[in-house]
Amino acid sequence: MNQIKSATLALMLAVSASFPTFAADSEYILTNDWPIQNAQNTVGIDGRLWVGNFGTNGGSLLSKSQVLSSDWFTLFSKFRPNTSFGLTGGLVDGLILGEKQGVFSVGTGINYTDEGGVQGYTPDNATQFAGQDLYLFAINSAATSWNSTLLGSEYQVLLLGMNSGFGDGDPATGLLAYDISGGVNDVVIGTGGPTSVQTLNVPEPATGSLVLLGLATALAVRRRKV
Repeated sequence: MNQIKSATLALMLAVSASFPTFAADSEYILTNDWPIQNAQNTVGIDGRLWVGNFGTNGGSLLSKSQVLSSDWFTLFSKFRPNTSFGLTGGLVDGLILGEKQGVFSVGTGINYTDEGGVQGYTPDNATQFAGQDLYLFAINSAATSWNSTLLGSEYQVLLLGMNSGFGDGDPATGLLAYDISGGVNDVVIGTGGPTSVQTLNVPEPATGSLVLLGLATALAVRRRKV
């Protein structure tokens, strides 16, 4: 009887090991050698560094070219946050010798089959990031919820499109490195080079939307008069 129980347990373990884990992680090492400076380049900003990308849950992601050509208001409304870190003096909280290590939760691993089908690169839900583009979004707001991040009238913002994206959820992928600099990454908002990064002053999205609406209304009125 004990032999049967042992054999059954061994079979169950073997079967369970053959299936990917539903929730997947991506190991990261984040380098922050150069403080994220304010727009005046006089001091490092305090706030948060958000990690995520852009698109619609249950829909599709914005491509890198779409992100680069989008305005600030569109980017704010389309941002999909994965996690965030505190910023003090332009440096990520918890650095050790200029680096921070951990794991990003990336949802379901690529090519994992569940009741929704085979998982691909498009975001089925708000937790799906495996294999997708990764952006770092620094802002001088201490809010820990993205929806409540912007409550003022003007902000200091740096947006970097990372050269490496989120991991695919396979443990064999190993540690992925991300550097807060403009050297090998795309600087979408702000300025930066290999040894410096600097924010840009941007208006609060609701204010900017009202300005755009006002311009559109004025243009429509002018056209009617013509």
